[in-house]
Amino acid sequence: DSGSMPFAQWHYPFENRDVIERLYPADFICEGIDQTRGWFYSLLAIATGLGDALPHNEPGKEGAGSFAAPYASVVVNDMVLDANGVKMSKRLGNIADPWEVLARHGADAVRIFLVASSQVWVPRRFDEGAIKETSGRFLLTLKNTYSGMFAQYANFGWEPSDRDPGYAARPPLDRWILSRLTTVAAEVDRLLGDLEPTLAVRTIMEFVVDDVSNWYVRLSRARFYDVDGADNRAAFATLYEVLLWVSRLLAPFAPFFTDWLHRALAGDSVHLAPFVLTSVAEADTGLERSMVHVRVLSRLGRAAREEADIRVRQPLARLVCVVPGGDARQLAALGPLLATELNVKAVEWASSGADFVRLEAKPNFRALGKRFGKRTPLAAQAVSALNDEALRALERGEDVAISIEGDSFGLLDEELTIVRRASGSLTVKEEQGYFAALDAEVTQELRREGLARELVSRVQRLRKEAKFAVEDRIVLRVGGSPEVEAVLREHAEYISSEVLAVELTAGETDQATSDAVQTIDLDGLPASISLTRVQ
Repeated sequence: DSGSMPFAQWHYPFENRDVIERLYPADFICEGIDQTRGWFYSLLAIATGLGDALPHNEPGKEGAGSFAAPYASVVVNDMVLDANGVKMSKRLGNIADPWEVLARHGADAVRIFLVASSQVWVPRRFDEGAIKETSGRFLLTLKNTYSGMFAQYANFGWEPSDRDPGYAARPPLDRWILSRLTTVAAEVDRLLGDLEPTLAVRTIMEFVVDDVSNWYVRLSRARFYDVDGADNRAAFATLYEVLLWVSRLLAPFAPFFTDWLHRALAGDSVHLAPFVLTSVAEADTGLERSMVHVRVLSRLGRAAREEADIRVRQPLARLVCVVPGGDARQLAALGPLLATELNVKAVEWASSGADFVRLEAKPNFRALGKRFGKRTPLAAQAVSALNDEALRALERGEDVAISIEGDSFGLLDEELTIVRRASGSLTVKEEQGYFAALDAEVTQELRREGLARELVSRVQRLRKEAKFAVEDRIVLRVGGSPEVEAVLREHAEYISSEVLAVELTAGETDQATSDAVQTIDLDGLPASISLTRVQ
């Protein structure tokens, strides 16, 4: 059968010359490296034998011979090895039964693993345990994004309609993820056209995990708890479009899973849907670049919280940020997202980190000694005396000199270490020109708000343990010290709205009249909570 494509399948050269004119040569062929002689060479031999009878190969024709080969591209898959890099063989007993592997993990997970783990033209180590950790975890993340977030809350009354805000009217977070979708779709289409399936599926996986699940859905979670407001409808419409097109982009790699997902979303098969992205926003590279800045600041801000030993549920007053070369207008529009993510009241922007970070020079005596000998103590003293401006110039790659007994010497990088220290009360984290300076002071007002957030978390956890439905309304009773009662008075509206409490009271809880009761610790304050489902 090695000559069946692209000749014998059309009974060529005996008939169907018009078909061959349109379809010859094949876009690409693929086969194992062990079939080089039986596939690739035999096709070339047949094409050579047919010679001038082939389309585009007639003597004297302009461009003759440029399409004479039977295939335009070749994709060669190398051998599958075991987890230790040894070729699988029955003699060694290291063969993995494909039917058993498919039964344990599913065809789509295995397919994605084989394509994503490395390019098909290099030897492949097959470690079954890695399937679950890579492609299996990815498919579970995508499934949970649909079932655990979108479908669960969309069932309360959302479906695509003219009531959904248009692209321009949606919040920056929605416009960003749709821009990322457009960028990713174009990149995947390009990579598949370049016969790079490994890079294509990795691009989709990174988009779903990093951009959709870990950023967009996490920051939008509260927006899915209602279906009527414009902001809620924008969130549902955006996630719907993202999931719909992800299912189409992923279809060549996971045909069964994506068909289920596409049918659940659109009611028809993904394999009958267009692959090239349409009807979604154009890419906004400026917005995407600004979100990259915000995500770097988010990581630095979390690191500053960790250094200050303050949990994320505890609100803080402000975060001061510096972004190298950022768009001030777009960053300001994304500031509320950063404030929500890091649980700070305000995000402020500064043009330089010099006001809250000072630089100090630490002399490297060993390196200085090689050049200055007996004058090393004087050189070290001169290095230690360098001011902030000189050290920043050194970081920029500019020449900086020190003076020793009237002689000037240009400093070498290895002769000192630049140390950063926070100036003032802010906790500062810096990386490649980015600064995140956190005001870590916790006032009584902020502490009580943090306790309210902690209480909400404990109530939500108890709701889940007691198997309450998402939409169940409750009566909430909280017992505790005067400080706990003060938290209830000051944040009653917030607590009630978050946990769907139609009534919130302070006082001792009663096991006999409640559906769920629990004793908890609110940052060192003992308290008790009781939930009663409203019928």
